[in-house]
Amino acid sequence: MYLYSADSIQAEIKYRQDRVKRDFQRPLWFRRKPKQQAPEPCAPELRARPAM
Repeated sequence: MYLYSADSIQAEIKYRQDRVKRDFQRPLWFRRKPKQQAPEPCAPELRARPAM
């Protein structure tokens, strides 16, 4: 006779995996920030001129 059902075992596994992921996450201040793209200049005089 089994003490635990398959569903309860699966739920326990998922809970423990989530807890491990949460516990071993980097703190917010150590996480990598996505690189910000510089906005494309829209005025024609700000664009680079072709080389002569």
